[in-house]
Parts: sequence; structure tokens; C-alpha cells
Amino acid sequence: MSTSGPGGVELVVAGDPAAARALVEEFFVGRGWRPRERGEGRVDFERGSRRRTILLGGLAGKAFHLTARIGIRGAGRDGVPRSADRTAVIRYRWGADDGRALGGTLGRARAARAHAETATALEEQLRARGHLVRARRA
Repeated sequence: MSTSGPGGVELVVAGDPAAARALVEEFFVGRGWRPRERGEGRVDFERGSRRRTILLGGLAGKAFHLTARIGIRGAGRDGVPRSADRTAVIRYRWGADDGRALGGTLGRARAARAHAETATALEEQLRARGHLVRARRA
């Protein structure tokens, strides 16, 4: 997965969207991220300090503020699960400008690298626990 620009991963997991949401939340919260509801099928997870990132930019280290935008839907047509389809889709995407507003060029590179590493870790955890059906990188 490239760490220099926009990216993302689409993960298809066994179970319904509620089960997929629980898996994602366990993953992010277990790593110190804070959930933030964004409506039906969408949740953001944040970590780090916005204040410290504003003051120090890309040099904020582990306190660098990041937001992981996650979409979860049923795998059927238009996100509505079919009765025979017991899978859900988790979409984790990030843009080329993530981190730039608070950390400049260094922040953008740090954000892209952190998102790519986090997406890979999420994919690996889902695979290791037997939940992952397939993965597609953007």
C-alpha cells in the first residue's frame, strides 16, 4: 500500500454490519482511538491531540492528531444485505491531504503512513481471527 497519497482498503467480513462495526470498534478502541458517531453506517475514530498538532505540526510525534473515516454497510446491492449474503463491507479511506492542514507536508506524509499501517493491521487482525472474506486495496 502506498504511503504517499490517497489510499484505502475495502474489507469484506463475515457477518452483518452490526457485527462488522463491533470488530472495527474493538480494533480501534483497543489501540487508543476514540469513536465519533457520524450517522448510519459511518463512524470516525480519532487519536492524538488536535491542540498539540496545531502547535507542533508534523513534529507532534505520537500525539499527532489523526481521524480514521470508516464506512460499514451490508454487502448486497446498494448496501442492503440479501438473505443469502451474510457479509458486510468495511471501507477505510484517506485522502492525499489528510494531516496537511495541521502538519504541513511532514504531517501529510505522517498521516498517510499511519493510515496505511493501521489499515494493514486491521486487515491482518480480521484475517487472523477468521472474519476476513476478502480485501481490496484502493
